[in-house]
Amino acid sequence: MANNSNPSPIKPYQQIIASGSGAVLTALFMTPFDVIKVRLQSQTSNAVRQSSIKSPQLPTKSVSSSVLSSATCRHYMTHQQAHYYTGTIDTLSKIVRAEGFRVLWSGLTPALCVSIPTVVIYFTSYMKAKQLLGYNEKSPNPILPVIAGACSRIFAVTTVSPFELFRTKMQSEKVPYRKLFQIVRTSLSEEGPRVLWRGLLPTLWRDIPFSMIYWFNYESLRAYLVRSNIPVDSYATFACGALAGGIAATLTTPADVAKTYRQIDLGRSKYSANNGCINCSSTLANQPIQSTRTLTILLHILRVEGPKGLFAGLVPRLLKVAPACAIMITSFESLKTFFQRMNTSG
Repeated sequence: MANNSNPSPIKPYQQIIASGSGAVLTALFMTPFDVIKVRLQSQTSNAVRQSSIKSPQLPTKSVSSSVLSSATCRHYMTHQQAHYYTGTIDTLSKIVRAEGFRVLWSGLTPALCVSIPTVVIYFTSYMKAKQLLGYNEKSPNPILPVIAGACSRIFAVTTVSPFELFRTKMQSEKVPYRKLFQIVRTSLSEEGPRVLWRGLLPTLWRDIPFSMIYWFNYESLRAYLVRSNIPVDSYATFACGALAGGIAATLTTPADVAKTYRQIDLGRSKYSANNGCINCSSTLANQPIQSTRTLTILLHILRVEGPKGLFAGLVPRLLKVAPACAIMITSFESLKTFFQRMNTSG
């Protein structure tokens, strides 16, 4: 990817293609790692809830009715008891044996619904914010990408948060679309439209620092290559994206655990014989809805599971995020350069 001292701006539809193509590739190749990560984090989340029932330490709130049928409850308890995951490879093999290979792409449709608009909004707003802030690659100010990354991420994440909720719920357990729609419909009637943004705060806790750390490292690495007269080609861009993404993913994993904890709560209320869950175990039947405060959740996970609980799913998260960031930025930069040259020659 050759450096161009005065590149032509790309058109809006070209920016959508450049950013959207990377989102599609990432969703297709990285969804299995996301499924594994969510399962490991769900396991940690359930262990914390079991501890909360035995020794309540978080404030609770009541709800009016059940959202899941008795069959779903029985399936959930059987699934959790039969499959204890000890690591990435163990989780992969158990999921494939018990549920089939296709389950690794659970939530692919909402993942595409999340990733494509998120990336398009995110990259477009980031590049625009960086331009408005006056960022100059020849004399870079490392703080400007941090500000641009934070602002663009807030806008993008808030916009697509409902789709992220559906994707996480589908990946945490085997939920068919019909059951998911039933859960969402009942949750909407009980809690109103705000339920669609469940987990938004911990998502922002994860994504804003992630974006700030990622763009700071990526732009710093890129600027170092430029100062060192090293060609910033596709290979260099891929390496910078992977390294920056890996660092950001590691530092923000605790917030990702809290996000998963909140979002898999969708449809889990208190159960009783009156609402059709006669055969549920007493543990699940008495399970309270936990505090929605991210910091409280993180502190409780730390008390129950220790530091390893805060980094549940780190390995599959790194296996997904680092190459995903590399694919995304390489695809975007390559297509952006292609369109710049096309516009110049045209």
